[in-house]
Amino acid sequence: MARTPKVVEDRREQLLDAAIRVFARKGFSRATNKDIAHEADVTSGLIYHYFESKEALLQAVLEERSPLGLLRSLSLQVMELPPAQFLPLLVLQILQLVEGEQFVQIIRVMLPEILHNASALPVAPNVLQQAVNMLARYLDQQMEQGNLRRLEDNRLAAQALIGSVIGFVLRRQIFLDSQALAYSQEQVANTIADIFLQGLLPD
Repeated sequence: MARTPKVVEDRREQLLDAAIRVFARKGFSRATNKDIAHEADVTSGLIYHYFESKEALLQAVLEERSPLGLLRSLSLQVMELPPAQFLPLLVLQILQLVEGEQFVQIIRVMLPEILHNASALPVAPNVLQQAVNMLARYLDQQMEQGNLRRLEDNRLAAQALIGSVIGFVLRRQIFLDSQALAYSQEQVANTIADIFLQGLLPD
C-alpha cells in the first residue's frame, strides 16, 4: 500500500525529531544512522528513503528546526512589517527557538566538534549563510522603501545583527553568564533590535 503524503511527512518529522535527540546526546560525528533509526523505532534502511546520508539529515535539521526554518516560515504579511516591529519580533522568536531545551543541547554537544574540526560539519556555515541572505533581502527591501538608510553592504549588516544574537546565546547558554542571564528574552530582543535600528534609521 502506497504511503500517503501525510504518512510520509509524519515519518520524516519523526526522523528529524529522533536525529535531534541523538545529535544532542552523542554529537554529529559519533552519531550513526543506526542510532537514529533505533531512536525513531524504524529500520536503518528507512532513513535512506528520506535522506541520502547522515549529512543530509543534519542539513534538514538545521534548515527546518533552526532560525533559517523560522525565517522561511514567516508569512508575507510579517515580512512586510516595518523594521521597528519586524526586528524585535524576529530576534525574540529566534531566541525562543535556539534557547529551547532541545536546541541548547545540540549547541552544547556540537560546538566542541565545530571548534575541534570545522570541516566535520560542512552544512552549518551554508545554513547560516542562507539565513544571512534572507535577512539581507528584507533589509534591502526596507532600504528601497526609504525606511532604512542605504548601506554599501546589507549582508554585512545582516551578519552584524545575527552575530549579536549568537553572542548572547553563547553567553547565556554555553558560558551561563549571570549578567546575560539576568535579562528576559524580550529585553535582549528589544535592545539588540533598537541598537541595530539606531544605526540604520534615515537621517
